[in-house]
Amino acid sequence: MQIVIKDHFKLETTMHISDSIIMVKFIRRITSILLILLTVSLPSCKNKDKEKSDEELREMALKICENNIILDSHIDWPEFILDNPEDISGQTIKGDFDLVRAEEGGLNAALSVVYINSSYKVDESRNMVDSTLKLITDYTKIYPEKFAQAFNPNDIKKNFKSNLFSLPLCLENGIPIGNNLEYLKYLKEQGIVYITLNHNKANQISDSNFDENMKWKGLSPFGLEVIREMNYLGIIIDISHSTDSAVFQSLRNSLAPVIASHSSCRYYTPGLERNLSDTLIKSIANKNGVIMVNFCSMFLDSICMKNCGYLLNWYNAHGIKMDSEEGIEFALKYAETHQIKSNSIRVVDHIEHIIKVAGIDYVGIGSDYDGMGPSQPTDLPDVSGYPQIVFELLKRGYSVKDIKKILK
Repeated sequence: MQIVIKDHFKLETTMHISDSIIMVKFIRRITSILLILLTVSLPSCKNKDKEKSDEELREMALKICENNIILDSHIDWPEFILDNPEDISGQTIKGDFDLVRAEEGGLNAALSVVYINSSYKVDESRNMVDSTLKLITDYTKIYPEKFAQAFNPNDIKKNFKSNLFSLPLCLENGIPIGNNLEYLKYLKEQGIVYITLNHNKANQISDSNFDENMKWKGLSPFGLEVIREMNYLGIIIDISHSTDSAVFQSLRNSLAPVIASHSSCRYYTPGLERNLSDTLIKSIANKNGVIMVNFCSMFLDSICMKNCGYLLNWYNAHGIKMDSEEGIEFALKYAETHQIKSNSIRVVDHIEHIIKVAGIDYVGIGSDYDGMGPSQPTDLPDVSGYPQIVFELLKRGYSVKDIKKILK
């Protein structure tokens, strides 16, 4: 079914909702941005490429990544660079993201996260929004031959053709909205594509799946207003970090698709509400939303989840930071006898599970690089690793056509 797009600048509510739908599809697959599938079909994607040697498949994976748009829907590089000042236009010493490694991995567009700590008050959080936005957009001004902002799918396609790295914007945690819906207009004007409703604590909008205090039993009354206004403005609703109740309420009340920008499958981590149940995966897909797989090892594997949980509790109990010399030393020693890192095989297991549950049009990549601490998979240490995922998909017999859908 083809959508006829009217004047993009008209202000009718229906047009803004259509904008939101379009932006969700841009995360899903840019090359078919105006297509809505009426049925969910399991992948007819197995092919003979898996009969090739590993060397041939790796070469094929590199070419796929080099010649096609790869979009990662959640990278926390701005927060990391604010804390560890380096220049991402070249090779950095710390962190998971820079342009050199992005080019090596074939990454062309990173939803650059404006992250707000849950402890911030409204004024403090708005200052952080402005500081982070300036950091991101300054790269497009200082290096116009390398970076460009992207407000819509066409921008990303044009940037790709011009060999420019796209930096679309997103907000993680709705604290800066305060109790003033007018602030959402400001965020839209700055180019914010989606808003993750909360982070690791309940806020004025929604309960968090990392917070035992279920203040709202889902969305707050104001949260329902936020959902409606985001629909009107064409800002995508992101339910990663929200409780199951909040996700269901978001799906029920939103007129536009809802996404999970960096969440994985609860199937592999029973009891972890941070990941999505099969029911939620189906519900998001039924509303034409997308689930983007998170690479954090403790979200990928139940053994890693248990062992990483032990480490986090140890750090908290001893008042030691995980990235301190003592913290790193303890983790390395613990890792000698306990698995704390997963791998690309498990990442693709999550991708494949979403395909089986909902269909290949409803899965993407939301790595959470620079937001997962030292929990990267062993063979996906940074943004150079996307060819490894493509290699694993090829080994399992997925076609190039369907791999492109996952990457876009």
